[in-house]
Amino acid sequence: MSSYSTILEKKTIKEKVIDMSKREIPIMSIIGFIGITGLVIFMNEEKSKLLKKLITDKLFLTSLTIIIGFSIHQLWKSGEDSEVLRRKKATKEAILGLIIAILAYLDLKAAPFFIIWIISYYLD
Repeated sequence: MSSYSTILEKKTIKEKVIDMSKREIPIMSIIGFIGITGLVIFMNEEKSKLLKKLITDKLFLTSLTIIIGFSIHQLWKSGEDSEVLRRKKATKEAILGLIIAILAYLDLKAAPFFIIWIISYYLD
């Protein structure tokens, strides 16, 4: 019976390795998303003004700096225990939420769908 469970474990591990090797690096998708979103923003005067207002807001920049520092701190923690993995997952989801909030502020309707799709497909 133990040999059967060992075979199943090896098969499961092998499938996980194969699945990870089939995944592509999402660089092209992310660059495409940023390029198209940038075009939409800069082609629309209202969205450009909102972006400039956001970039010049000191409170937003301070908050963003704190968020980036906190996120880097959480994502660079070493260890594979459940607490570290939960914190890393929560940080990734919070970053996604921040991106969606910024896209909503800029009144981009379809962009949140595509960023969620890209992240869910490639980085899950």
